[in-house]
Amino acid sequence: MGIIITDRVISLLPENNKFERIWLLAKNDFKKRYYGTSLGVVWALINPLFQLLIYYFVFTRFFKTEIEHFPLYIFLGLILWMLFSDATKKGLFMIHNNRHLLENMRINKFDTYSSGLLSSLLGFIFNLSIFFIAALVLGIRFNLNVLYFPIILINLGILIYGLNLILSIVFVYLRDFNHFWDIFIIAAFWVNPIVYSPNVLYENDFVLHLNPIAGMIINAQNSLLYGSAVDLSLLVYDMAYSIIVLMIGLVVYKLFSKKIVEVL
Repeated sequence: MGIIITDRVISLLPENNKFERIWLLAKNDFKKRYYGTSLGVVWALINPLFQLLIYYFVFTRFFKTEIEHFPLYIFLGLILWMLFSDATKKGLFMIHNNRHLLENMRINKFDTYSSGLLSSLLGFIFNLSIFFIAALVLGIRFNLNVLYFPIILINLGILIYGLNLILSIVFVYLRDFNHFWDIFIIAAFWVNPIVYSPNVLYENDFVLHLNPIAGMIINAQNSLLYGSAVDLSLLVYDMAYSIIVLMIGLVVYKLFSKKIVEVL
């Protein structure tokens, strides 16, 4: 439904515009991943649901967690983390997998990064809609604090975009780097408040500020699940962190992008 609506909106814009190119690239990537399978986009939901069942069973059976609305707590953290994981893994191969587009001088090189992130967001939006439905069924009452969530999502998107610029360059020169990134994704999962309470992981604000994704997850849980105000200091810090990463990514890309074709 979301894809159909976006198609209609894009059709109202002038032909061959920037947004149309990004949307077509993102839609084609999304369809390639899901529409060729028997279950289609449902696969985007199966993965987080399966992990949810495992973590819920382990942490309620053996650790006796007291986190309020624990199933939704896990699910929200999971889909945010999976957005980060999926988008950065895709970004890692962005230059390598789009050589034919990058060699076309008429294509804006950054359009491929934007379309890759948008493709990951489509799967995330599907899972987020499931979260909202489940939350309403379980009696969660949303308030105006949900308006913070788009800001948090934009913040995460900026961080991912900046990282992807860096990761894609690194992979061109270090072809084994994807394996190191896979290990990082697995390890970093456990230092984010997805199956634990933030109090278990972070005893002071200094340590918490070292991990901007943790702050984004905490603020998302507060705004969507508990209806409480976000931590503004975390919100501002995480936004500054993301912008700095984006600036570094742009500098790295500018310095090395001209030599990429020779390396490829």
